[in-house]
Amino acid sequence: MSVASKFRFILLLAILSIAGLLLIGIALWGHLPIIGFGLKCLAVGWGLLLVLWFFWTGLRSLLWRVGRRLAFSYFLIGVLPIPMVLLLAGLNGYLLSGYFMGHLFRDSVDIIHAELQSAAEDRLKLFISNPNHRFVPTENIAFAYYSEGRRVGGDERLPRAWPRWLTEQEGDQEAAKDGVGSRERAHSFVALPNGAPTIAATATDLGAGVLAIFNGEIEAELAARSELWVSLLRADDPRQKAMLHLSLGGKQYTLQPLRPERSYSERALFFGAAEDQRYFWQRPIIWWAEVSGPFYELSVGKLVAEYLAASLNGRLQTVYRHLFSTSAEVDTAVWASLIALTGLLSTIYLGALVMAFYMIFNLSRAVNRLSRATEAVKKGDFSGRIRTRRNDQVGELQLSFNQMSGNLERLIATAAQKEILENELETARQLQESLLPDDLPMSDSVDFATLFEPSAAIGGDYFDILRLDEHRLAIVIADVSGHGLPTGLRMAMLKAALVILVEEGKPPEEILRRLHNMVRSERKQRFFVTATIAVVDFRTGSMQLTNAGHPPTYVVRNEEVQEIVLPGSPLGALGETYGRYQMDLEAGDIVVWLSDGLIEATNSLGDPFGYDRIREALAGRSTNPTEVRNRLLAAVETHTAGHPAEDDRTLVAMRYRSPLAALDRSGHSDDSPKPNSA
Repeated sequence: MSVASKFRFILLLAILSIAGLLLIGIALWGHLPIIGFGLKCLAVGWGLLLVLWFFWTGLRSLLWRVGRRLAFSYFLIGVLPIPMVLLLAGLNGYLLSGYFMGHLFRDSVDIIHAELQSAAEDRLKLFISNPNHRFVPTENIAFAYYSEGRRVGGDERLPRAWPRWLTEQEGDQEAAKDGVGSRERAHSFVALPNGAPTIAATATDLGAGVLAIFNGEIEAELAARSELWVSLLRADDPRQKAMLHLSLGGKQYTLQPLRPERSYSERALFFGAAEDQRYFWQRPIIWWAEVSGPFYELSVGKLVAEYLAASLNGRLQTVYRHLFSTSAEVDTAVWASLIALTGLLSTIYLGALVMAFYMIFNLSRAVNRLSRATEAVKKGDFSGRIRTRRNDQVGELQLSFNQMSGNLERLIATAAQKEILENELETARQLQESLLPDDLPMSDSVDFATLFEPSAAIGGDYFDILRLDEHRLAIVIADVSGHGLPTGLRMAMLKAALVILVEEGKPPEEILRRLHNMVRSERKQRFFVTATIAVVDFRTGSMQLTNAGHPPTYVVRNEEVQEIVLPGSPLGALGETYGRYQMDLEAGDIVVWLSDGLIEATNSLGDPFGYDRIREALAGRSTNPTEVRNRLLAAVETHTAGHPAEDDRTLVAMRYRSPLAALDRSGHSDDSPKPNSA
């Protein structure tokens, strides 16, 4: 595509995309009231299709070049996961920090409650031993003293009657903490008469009791102890509307922490850093929320709110100090391992990054060169070559392209010889057919039926019927490995050598041995040949078989099939061991020789015809070899069901009539099939 065509194409895409967006806008915002619902849906659908088509086409255009595609793939696989993993790690760290902040908050609540409990127990002992003792109030704890359920002294703000509900609740909480599988949970807050939250503890013994509450700003105390900014919010607080709570496993989680309404400057001052002079890790950037509840009124235990939420605000420095400052040795080992692992991973990633860019650059340059050279070949210029310096698969591809381009150049330069080559191939095909016998010996003693079907233009199978003398014939069937012109030439070579050796009167084993040495002498390209030589004497009816790795010979007698398997080494392979077998033929016997193309004929499922089906097809009453051949071919065609042949198919069938008749040299049967007939 030319530059002008690309520009027009991109311009058309932009216009169509803008039109699609306009249609979507018109349909969604309803600037044209006359547009009905159906037309709006159509406009939205059409606009979305245009946008998606533009996006897909633009992405394909962008990633058409291999270099861009590799860079984009590396970005998706090697670059994008890094920030995603860092983001995930940061999110996990944030969640863990928030959970740890909640732990600090709960610990602070438990510590205050424990201090109140201890102070209440101490005052209870003194109160029991001396009821008239004048107790001095403390700075942060307010006490009330009870006898027989009534307040007899202490802070006037505390209930007049003993808060029995608080004692029972504390007992339930202590039992829950001691129970198996109990969850860590802060003690419930209680409400003073003015509605302010605080923490209370009780101690009772011998009808006396002491109630202790934290007397002060509970939020400030919790903040000072936990080093967190703490803001307590009731369930009915309007600031709670933005919070989302999740109940899981009997515990309530706040998914969206609520920020307190106090200013950021106040929080910065609380954490001891000026707003404009602090590092990132010193800033209060972690938000979390904890739920304690329910929230009861101290005097009568009335439910004031379903829960009391604590909005927490902290900084990374606080989390770090509480997590890692307790043991310098552990900190050193942990951080050293973390730094070493980070350095190792960074080094590996940088190495992978450099390697990726190097591969993308080199591969893109090689592909671009190959693309330019291909474009030149498309225009008819076959003289271009790619400068190759690579020793990898791309380099092999460039070398292959150079060879292909050179071959194409030579083919174009010799276009006039194309017809000659085709004629030569046709001549070779005709020559191969001429090597097969077309005048089969027919007499009162024997008659033949043959088949020759090459799977390619030139096959590697071969058969021949040679006269040894007045009373003997040699039937030869062979299979040369491979297909095509080289195989046809080897078959012709085998034919010539075989005829010479037969005319010299060599015995079958000597013939096979000579042929074996000839095949082994081919050093440029190894091949092998399987062959069977049958010598039939019409005077006695004897048949001598000599086999060199070829499929079995079959004898059909009285509707039964005898399979003659003769192990032997193929010609050209290792070893010179050939199978031998001799038998006497009877009148009416039909002998069948065939190649493995019929045995290994497969159907569409890859199931071969096999030796068992060969025997089944040959069995039965037969009056002539043509009938036997046709019956076998029909069975093969039924099995393959039109599946193309993958190997040459060759067959020779001979019927032995009588041992008393002499061979007619010139006799031919009018109905005898041609060698390549089916």
